[in-house]
Parts: sequence; C-alpha cells; structure tokens
Amino acid sequence: MSPHPLQSPHPTSLHFFEEMFQPFIDQSRNITIRYQIRKEKTKNPYNFTIVVCSVNDSETPDDFLRKLTTLTDVSIQQVDLFLQHQNPAHIDAQVDYIMGKLDALGTIVVDESFLLKDEPDGRFRHAKFKSFSKSRIDGPQIDDWSILGPAICYKTQKFAEVWLQVIHDAKEQINLIRNIHKSTWLANTAESSKVKPDSKQFKIKFNITVDQEAYFFHFLVKSGIIDLPDRKSPQLFEWITNNLQSKNRETIRISSVRNKYYSHDLSTLDYWDEKFLAGLEIIHNERERLLKFIPK
Repeated sequence: MSPHPLQSPHPTSLHFFEEMFQPFIDQSRNITIRYQIRKEKTKNPYNFTIVVCSVNDSETPDDFLRKLTTLTDVSIQQVDLFLQHQNPAHIDAQVDYIMGKLDALGTIVVDESFLLKDEPDGRFRHAKFKSFSKSRIDGPQIDDWSILGPAICYKTQKFAEVWLQVIHDAKEQINLIRNIHKSTWLANTAESSKVKPDSKQFKIKFNITVDQEAYFFHFLVKSGIIDLPDRKSPQLFEWITNNLQSKNRETIRISSVRNKYYSHDLSTLDYWDEKFLAGLEIIHNERERLLKFIPK
C-alpha cells in the first residue's frame, strides 16, 4: 500500500494515531507468509526444504525493512506536523499515547520455541525465535501442520525482527520530535526579548545542500564525534541556522534543518557514502606519506 500524502491530522481528532499510521496498521492486520516446498532429489518423500518466498509481498527482510520504513517515515512527519499545532502542555501525553499504540502493534510478534533436528547426526536442539502471532500462511498443503507450521514461522524470524526494529526506530524519532518541540517552546518563552543575531554576521559557507548539511551533523552526533543529548538538538539546529550557509541559501530555516536531521533520502546517503570513501583515500595517502619519514 502506498503511504498517505503528507498532511496534518485534525488537531481534535480522537483517532489521530490511526489517521497517521493507517498504512502501517494495515500491514499488521494482513501479515501474509508465502512459502514453497522444495523436494530434494532422494527417494525419501519426507526429505524436503521449506522456502519462504515473501512476507507481505517482500521477498527479503531488507525489502520488508525498506517497505515499512517508507510507510513510517511519512507517518512520523505527520506526527511532527500534528504536534506543531498542539498546546505544548499536552505534547507529553499525546506522544506517550502514540508510543503505547506503537508498542501494541509490536505485540503481533511473539517469542516461540521449536525443536530442530540437526543433520547429519539427527540430534534435536532447542531453538528460540520471534514470529508473527497472527498470520496467513499461503502455500502447498501440509499433512502434519503441527510440525511444519512452526518450521515455516521459524523461517520468517528475520522478518519478525524487522517489524520490531521499525517500531523501535519510529519511537526513537518520535521521542526526538517531542524533545525538539518542547525545547523550542521553552527557548522561545524563556528569552523572548533576546537580541536576535545580526543577519550579516560571518557565516561558514558549505558547498552542499541543506539536506547534506543536516545529515553531516546527524552523522557526527550518531558516531559520537559530537557529544549531544537529544534534548539539546534544538540548540544545535539554531546554531546551524545562525552560523552556516548552504550551497544555494544564505539563510537556512530551522524547520528545514530539523526535518532533514532525522529524515534522510537515498540521494543524500549516496552523496556522503561517496565523500566518505574519498576521504578515506585522502587519509590513506597522507598516512603513507608520513610513514616514509618514520625510520624503520
């Protein structure tokens, strides 16, 4: 299902979570596992392998991750728009409600146990894994479902782990949005009379776009190069807008930096992937140059 177009849910709606996350909710209601049975070339009719073809039309866990992330990214942006129109005193309760709803969607994944028979010694081992508690299994008829049913679910454990990962990542981003809105509101109310910085002050010009600038600082924080608690993110965004220029803009809007800081597109990631690889080559060449002057 395609994600909804980006729009702000009605501020007074009692079903704002469902409106924002409907495509993701639809995925949870229709977990469909398609499988095939691949028979081995032996005389034993019970010698076969179960092959999972797809989960919700995603052939691999990576495909499933990309699909779910696309849906939740749009929903998270709607959460941001929604909170912009709310009373700051209500934000904690509303975000906690959203977190609880996401946790509820995570309960479709459960812990399972299964006895696996190892080849060639034929011994059994106890396997613990995560699987979808409610799913539709689509494939060839199986005589003994009590044995092979859990085996199919075992084969989909990576998909179940992806489901939980997407929910975890969504909650982290929403919590970041919560802190941004609260901190921005506190900063605006605490020092409303503060003198604004001179628009003609010196700014460092980056020869990159706002998207690329925002991801660069996101990388510095995530990699630990910059030590910045989430609650201090608004101050970082304000510093960027006051001290930096982008390739095409002398003035950067704080809302643009904020949005691009936690929402990245593929072209931005490809850009930095190329630049970091080029940077590694520069470091390698410099290191080789210095080694020439070190006595052996």
